[in-house]
Amino acid sequence: MEQMTYETVVTDLARQIEERMNHPYLTRHEIVPVVDMPLLRWMVEMIEIESNQQRQLVLATYFAHQALELHDQVKDCPNGSLERQLKVLAGDFASAQFYKILALFPADYSNRFGRSVQLVNGAKCTLALDADVSVTTWMEANFGLIKTFSEVIGRSYLTTYGKTIIERKATVLRQDQREQLTTLLAHAVA
Repeated sequence: MEQMTYETVVTDLARQIEERMNHPYLTRHEIVPVVDMPLLRWMVEMIEIESNQQRQLVLATYFAHQALELHDQVKDCPNGSLERQLKVLAGDFASAQFYKILALFPADYSNRFGRSVQLVNGAKCTLALDADVSVTTWMEANFGLIKTFSEVIGRSYLTTYGKTIIERKATVLRQDQREQLTTLLAHAVA
């Protein structure tokens, strides 16, 4: 048996994500999202790669994050369009993968991730409705599920690589918000 390395785990999980999202209806309409490799690498960086349970939690978290991202994209599609319906379908399909995997874990995991999904959705609604949001709300909307994942496995999500991903996504923030985020990240211990 081949020894597991960080990169073989990332590659295997990416393959599993692609296989699970390879539903004939989704592929026929070409709406299968490309695997977000930086996000996947960030989560794998946090786990013990030999732990099948932690690898499954990476998959569950990835699918929940992907579902929420796909549902965010719905607002950019014309009302009543096939594109809009397909984004909803793909998001719901990813969400189903999340719940299917999470059902294999103790109820406490479902409770924690369920609460996290609620908080992320609330933060995303706040972002959509208010141009002046706190950095905390922005972090919750974009990385709340990753934070919950890290808490469940007992690791910090603010790794060096994670901070880089956060900073890349922060380019949409105003200058004062980016400065707040930089201060927040500088004081975080990984």
